Amino acid sequence: MSTSQQQIVKRSELLNRRTIDRRTAEEVGRVDRLWLDANSQRAIGFTCKSGLLGSKKTWFAWAQVDTVGENVFVTINPELPPLHQPEQAVCPIGLEVLTDAGNKAGAVVDYLFDVRTGSVTHYLFSSSGWRGVLDGIYLLPVSAISTIGSKRAIVSEAAVSEPVLYAEGLHKKVGQVAEFLQDDFDRTLKNVAGARRNARSLAEKLQDKAQEVRDVAQEKVAELKRNQHESAPPDPTKPPESDLPS
Repeated sequence: MSTSQQQIVKRSELLNRRTIDRRTAEEVGRVDRLWLDANSQRAIGFTCKSGLLGSKKTWFAWAQVDTVGENVFVTINPELPPLHQPEQAVCPIGLEVLTDAGNKAGAVVDYLFDVRTGSVTHYLFSSSGWRGVLDGIYLLPVSAISTIGSKRAIVSEAAVSEPVLYAEGLHKKVGQVAEFLQDDFDRTLKNVAGARRNARSLAEKLQDKAQEVRDVAQEKVAELKRNQHESAPPDPTKPPESDLPS
């Protein structure tokens, strides 16, 4: 594989990718686990799973990796016997992170590495809340690690006392959701207030219209009464106006 340009990926992004034999274009399985050399901090190979429920495991040296994309292309020489996982290969996921002062800082959850060279650039660790470091995923430089064993890694305390956040922790996600809900609530209040204003305006218009109808009706009733009075026949029991004494 060419080493002219870095291609940094997260280990977990490669898991379960199809592994293809470059020579035959046949699928030989899927990436199951990556392995490092603890001394050189490099990827030295990966385990490929195949068969029923992934029961068959095949080891590929990182030197066999030709291309890493949506699929992993490997070079397989059928004339050579299958390779076996070397004893120095380690999988650091889940390692307890201890400082050189004896404090627990967290646990390794992933790492970033250059697929062209296999070199690890950073480990990623989750905080255990040591020294008030909040939940989240933090960068752990390779240079800060002094020892990696089968169960734990010893790192410089200065490197993890104020670590750089790699991924946002749950508290920030919750804050973002709360902010979104508050914005949505504010928009809802504005919409309700607008609807109320419109409702009041419509009610006022209906009230004015009703008053106008009442005024017209009253005026019509008064006019009908006047017309009825003027057209009514004279009362025979009542003397004419000319016979009334002056």
